[in-house]
Amino acid sequence: MFEKQIAVFLTLCVTGSFTKTAERLFMSQGTVSKYIAFLEKKFGPLIKRNNNGVVVNEQGKLVFDYFIKMLNQEFQMKYELLQLEEAHPTITISTIPSIVNYHIFQVIKEFQKKYPAIEVRFQESSMHDWEKDISPEKIDFLFFHQMNERISLLNYEALAGESEEFVVAVNRNNSLSTYPELHFKDLVNEKFFLLDWSTKKVDPILNILKKDFAESQILYIGQNLDMILSSVSSNMGVSILLKRIIPDKETHQLKLIPFNDLEGGKVVLVRRRQMDHSRPADLFWEFVMTNQLIKNRIP
Repeated sequence: MFEKQIAVFLTLCVTGSFTKTAERLFMSQGTVSKYIAFLEKKFGPLIKRNNNGVVVNEQGKLVFDYFIKMLNQEFQMKYELLQLEEAHPTITISTIPSIVNYHIFQVIKEFQKKYPAIEVRFQESSMHDWEKDISPEKIDFLFFHQMNERISLLNYEALAGESEEFVVAVNRNNSLSTYPELHFKDLVNEKFFLLDWSTKKVDPILNILKKDFAESQILYIGQNLDMILSSVSSNMGVSILLKRIIPDKETHQLKLIPFNDLEGGKVVLVRRRQMDHSRPADLFWEFVMTNQLIKNRIP
């Protein structure tokens, strides 16, 4: 079966763009074009190109629907075979603590609901050396924020999730709460409570604060997010955070203001390329790639 070509076609149907498809699947546009050409040679014209991107024709919509049905049947067959051959199939995901705030967590719940015999285990990622962590002896997948890290596409496969954005968390009574957006220059008189980014090779916030701000302005750097949010809620200072790591229940006392001086990057799911993955791990990867991150419809 030509799984990669199918995944590319399904993604192209949803994004309507060769560029966005390549970005989402971490491929070159040339590879995307090659895979689409392969499918069109087998099934005939599937798409039309125009100035706005790609439009799926009637043949393409029919092929799209059959691919989805075919893949779901294939997944079910693999699952039933797996149950006959393995007593306790498992997969392990090394992840950032805030995974529950991202779409991937809903994907995992759907996967477990559909394939209950496969146990999904979680391991909190240190991110000090993620390339060593992601090995078949330790974990199957890594889910993390990609900002400064570069992923070698020769060694890894990656699926991009949501884009991230930084915000400044302030108390609603803080004068900054009236700003539509904030920049470092607006924070020169503030005290900071910061999440420890030392797990990354480059700390995107601390480097700038140490350069342009007084050391006495940084009141806390650590992993205790609850303490950071509680301190900001008490108007003891502000914090620069990725928006999605802040639980919804905490936001009623806070104002989250867009902070565009830093790019938030995106979250990615990664596994090693050219490795004998376990059969449960292969099933999970295919499920995520084809049934969830790619929506089962054509816009």
